[in-house]
Amino acid sequence: MDFDGVMFDVQAAMGPEAREKAITGLLMSRQPRSRPVPVTWSFFGAYQTLEFLARREPDHAVEAEALMSRLEVDAALTVRPARDLDQLLAVCAAAGRKVAVISDLSEDAVLATLRAHTLDRYVAAVAGRQGLDLPGIDAGCTAERAADLLGVPVASCLVVSGSFLRLYRARRTGAIGLGCECGRDSRKHLAFDQTPVVSNLATLTQALLAP
Repeated sequence: MDFDGVMFDVQAAMGPEAREKAITGLLMSRQPRSRPVPVTWSFFGAYQTLEFLARREPDHAVEAEALMSRLEVDAALTVRPARDLDQLLAVCAAAGRKVAVISDLSEDAVLATLRAHTLDRYVAAVAGRQGLDLPGIDAGCTAERAADLLGVPVASCLVVSGSFLRLYRARRTGAIGLGCECGRDSRKHLAFDQTPVVSNLATLTQALLAP
């Protein structure tokens, strides 16, 4: 299950370009360095900037990722769970369905938030961003890692997301995709290639309870 969007709306809590602005502030506070691109302003997005720093300025990369992680933790802890999330997870647990959470946010943010809302008791695995392992945040990679942690083939996993791109990447690994309208992408885009879409988590819960 995709953490940001389906389970919690961390993106809204952080605000637009919050991570980019934080990295910009960090780099501006450090001794200026000659760079081939104006990375100081994080024009290319948080992850692209981290990739650049990881290649050329590893000391700054470590600082920037730690700052991003703290920002994500702080924002995630202010957000309430999506409506009916606790009931859905309880139904999955009662039926013996293992739940893993995937995210491009830091694992610290995901774990801290699940624990804060006592939802961690329903979650068997978490696959989020681990430090500067940026290739690993691709939804296909997190889906595969989650499947490995659950001890099941990825082809037997249902990936629930409100992001067209994450569903697409997860499905490329062989996972089954299910779109959920949660304010990210529209039903029209989520339903690409005949991917089924539910309007909310309550609909999915009802489907799981159906005989």
